[in-house]
Parts: sequence; C-alpha cells; structure tokens
Amino acid sequence: MNDAKGLLDWFVKRKGEKIDTGSRAHGLVVHDAVNELANAVAAMGRGDADAAAKSVDRIVLCEREADRVEETLTSEMAKGSLTIQEREDLLHFIKKTDKIADWCLDAGTYVQLIIETGIRIPNPVWESMSAMTKELQLAVKLLVSAIDCLQQGAPLEDATRCVESVKDQERVVDSMYYTGLKKVLVSDMDFRGVMLARSLFDDIEEAADACKNCAETIILIISTRGE
Repeated sequence: MNDAKGLLDWFVKRKGEKIDTGSRAHGLVVHDAVNELANAVAAMGRGDADAAAKSVDRIVLCEREADRVEETLTSEMAKGSLTIQEREDLLHFIKKTDKIADWCLDAGTYVQLIIETGIRIPNPVWESMSAMTKELQLAVKLLVSAIDCLQQGAPLEDATRCVESVKDQERVVDSMYYTGLKKVLVSDMDFRGVMLARSLFDDIEEAADACKNCAETIILIISTRGE
C-alpha cells in the first residue's frame, strides 16, 4: 500500500457516510453467512437435514447480499475523495472480505449435495466441522470488531489486538483442519463421503485464510501509518 495513512484516515474520518456504514454492513452480512454455515453443520450433526437445508438457503441469501453491498461500496468509492491508490487498497480489502462469504456458499453447496444424495458422514466428522465453524465465527466477529475500532477512532492498539486475535483463530482452525482430515481418513465412509467431507473441511479452512488475509491488510494499514 502506497498511502496507508490516507486509507486509515478514511476509516476514521468518514464516520456516518454511506461508504463507511456500508463497509461495516458488508462485514456483518459476511458474519451472518458464517453463522448460517455453522448452523447448517451443527444441524447435520444432529441429523436434522431440514434445518440444515434452511440454513443453506440463508447462506445463499447472505452471499447475494454481500455481493450487493460490495457493488454499492464500489460505486460509492468512485464518488469519494480517495486517491486512486487508496481506492484500490480499499477495494482489495472489501473483495478479501467478500471471499469469506464465497467460501461459505461453496461449503453450503456441499452440505446440500450431502442432503440430496443421502451420503453418510459420521457424527465425529460433523463434530469436527462444527468445532471449526465455531472458531471461524469468532474470527469473523473479531474482524468486524477491528473494523469498528478503526471507524470509531479507537486507539490503534485496540484494532491491533482484534487483528492479532483473528490471526490466532486462523491458526486454531488450521490445527483443527488437520485433525478433521485424520477423522475422515480413518472413517468407514465410501469415496463419495470422503470427497464431500474433505471439500467441506477445505472450504472452512479457506474461509479462515480469507479472514486472516483481511486482518493482515488492517495490520499493514496500522503499521505503516506515518505520523
């Protein structure tokens, strides 16, 4: 980023403007998508396919809403006073955030396939996925908190703590990913179940990686602020 200070000032000074409130709204919609994925996985672990399917439907709605907010933000940025570099940096940040919802949608698709095909996934595997999604929920919640800190003009240390916690959460998810894959490999699932379960684990892990990428962007903004 060539002008991280300018971008940080944008977060702090544009309080109340459409693009400012829109960026927070985008983060909240993404958080909703993660919550619905967690609900879907937990429901599958309970054997409640109907509840899981309803959560998958809501993931679709969340992802579409996230795309709509992203498009609105992109349009608003063109009208603002940001420099070209600042606009590009902010656009990258928003797109990275949107990727979290994209991975949730991808995971939801696999849940839907499992429901429609009736392929069996053992409960210990669902339990591992559920634990991972809970950690992902916390990671995204912390990311939204970091955005709030910047927009509200809170001490930069507060935002930094949130961001570092996001990165810690990503490491936790990575560790759980490895454990979950072991459960898949030692299970008695057929190859179709292994493929679908592996894909779900991959998507949850990718969503956590996307969350970490957003956090690293915020850290870069903070650490390169020239005062």
